[in-house]
Amino acid sequence: MINLTRRQSLGFLAAVGTVSAGTVAVSAVTTTAQERFDHHLAELKKAAEELDPMIGSWQVMPIDHDGKHCAVVITAFRISGRYEGDGVYEGGEEQWNGNRIKWRVSLLPDRQDGERLFMVTTLSGVDRLQLLESRLETFIGRRLA
Repeated sequence: MINLTRRQSLGFLAAVGTVSAGTVAVSAVTTTAQERFDHHLAELKKAAEELDPMIGSWQVMPIDHDGKHCAVVITAFRISGRYEGDGVYEGGEEQWNGNRIKWRVSLLPDRQDGERLFMVTTLSGVDRLQLLESRLETFIGRRLA
């Protein structure tokens, strides 16, 4: 419990009144629903990344039902490895049996949206993926060779 003198409590109420008046003035500016959504999503991401600096990649996906957006799925992925040159890396997550898949990672000359692009292949060559660097960091683990 905070004990305030009469003078301190009047100052506190004046500060709250000033903040409320500022809030009213700001909310008078017309913004679209998309602008408000983008602003609040950016604030959510910022707060989540402050709580867990290992968050490295986000996926935001609206879910449609009968042509209307009825939900939004927001997924954050944790960084599990960093690219340290072409080579073999373990997977970022353990499989059901406790093992990790081994992936051959190679940098491609292409860029997409300004990000480096990688080819990620299982050692057998059966599975092949192209991943942006932000997604690669949440997909691979430590470098093995």
